Amino acid sequence: MQQQLISQSVFNFLEEIFKQAQLTLDSFYTDCIILTQPPDGADVITLVDYLQPERLISVIKARSEYEKTQDIRIAASIWNKVYSWTTLPGVLALMTWAGVGLDAGLENVSFVVENGQPKALWFHDLSRTVIYPKRSPLPIPKDYPGKIVNSVDALHQAVFTGLFQQNLALMIDRVYSLTKLSKKTMWGNAVNASEGQFAELSKCTSPETIQTDYSVLYEQPYSSVMPGRNPLYNLVRTEQLNEPGLPTQVTVRLTCCLYAFIPPYDEKCSNCPLIEPQERIALIKKDLAEDS
Repeated sequence: MQQQLISQSVFNFLEEIFKQAQLTLDSFYTDCIILTQPPDGADVITLVDYLQPERLISVIKARSEYEKTQDIRIAASIWNKVYSWTTLPGVLALMTWAGVGLDAGLENVSFVVENGQPKALWFHDLSRTVIYPKRSPLPIPKDYPGKIVNSVDALHQAVFTGLFQQNLALMIDRVYSLTKLSKKTMWGNAVNASEGQFAELSKCTSPETIQTDYSVLYEQPYSSVMPGRNPLYNLVRTEQLNEPGLPTQVTVRLTCCLYAFIPPYDEKCSNCPLIEPQERIALIKKDLAEDS
């Protein structure tokens, strides 16, 4: 009974923060997070089950990219991009904007799946969540029974342990063992799914907070992301543009996601490292036109 009361108190406070996030952040970051029990009838699968070898190979081979190429590495990379875009942005956004450290370790999360595609992460046990009060948009209740950390380093350690060490790293090892897709390509997909959001978060978060988190994630060869060398380090570069109406510089991946190798080979990502500046400019203009 005592544990249930603690869990309910933690949930109530996190729900209030989440409501603030829905009002403040782009819906992209909150739509991929589920704190409550998914509704009856929702297609839910634990990540532990989702990443079982036979199921994982079946999911990857069911993708249209495999049908077009018969190359398991290309299909695995595009699948991996979807995994990263579903798993990373919401967790990192709540860490940076609100000081909320959700535990995204494999054993604590499930995917909610729509039309065969992961759409959101459901967190089973919110009592594992840590709060860094200095970033919280709401005052911490005096009798709050949840976990509180008193430094950014402790917040990073809590988030990165679950998200990277106990989730992405294990997934990447599994995919590599099954498909031989380059681990660097997959970590590049992780950077691609998360690096750009910090520019958007700067609209509602202090520059100092943005720079602190960004630096630890992408600019330090050794950091709390993972034991040993940081696998997110140095996987993007800045390219200068000289085109009216466009930003003066853009971020370009150092690793191709292999999308460019899908027949008929006429589509590429605008941040692909394999294209020349003029083609990049044309793709950026096309993306902007579609967004408008």
